[in-house]
Amino acid sequence: MVLPQSKKFSLFWVIVDMGRGEKVFRESKKLGATGGTFFLGRGTIRSHFLNLLGFDEAKKEILIMAIDEKLDQVFHEELSKKFCLDKPDHGIAFSMPIKRLVGIKGSDYISNVKKRGGEDMGHDAIFTIVDRGLSEDVIEAAKSAGATGGTVIHGRGSGTHEKAKLFNIEIEPEKDIVLILSESIKTDAIVEAIKEKLDIEKPGTGLLFVLDVTRATGLAK
Repeated sequence: MVLPQSKKFSLFWVIVDMGRGEKVFRESKKLGATGGTFFLGRGTIRSHFLNLLGFDEAKKEILIMAIDEKLDQVFHEELSKKFCLDKPDHGIAFSMPIKRLVGIKGSDYISNVKKRGGEDMGHDAIFTIVDRGLSEDVIEAAKSAGATGGTVIHGRGSGTHEKAKLFNIEIEPEKDIVLILSESIKTDAIVEAIKEKLDIEKPGTGLLFVLDVTRATGLAK
């Protein structure tokens, strides 16, 4: 097994009005982004949290990109300048550290952060984004490595014209997003199983990233 490369990445989020997402992505590619995933969003309930994310009224485009952590400040500064994100109602951007990332330039990267001890029963969130219809393969591979299950977010809900939502964010129909909460001591094995099953290191196959979970309640033992 080839060991992952040690590097730091950020998951960069941009939320703008419908129709501006492609412009943001084109500018992001100039700054060093290698790819991105779009979601469609619109707030349907009154919520202070949704208001903060800009989902109180108009439809939104949500763009997520995995970028080198060294570019984080540049992205914030340049995109803010280009699209006036520092002004009200022009959009927002935020970023969070990624613990592990598979699928960028056909490589596997693991953050060079201090690893948890073997007795630590903390949890990680494993996100896998693949083409529509491949979610069952992801779940099957994860279960073979000790996962108890996962949540699959499809592009459509049970109704013919109903779109699936995550925190009232509509998900684009071309992709499946699989979220697996894993005990930290099992995370590496689950990631390796998904990589082998989906060949996710092959460019254009998909994207997998792992985020730290600070607290988890209600998980199956």
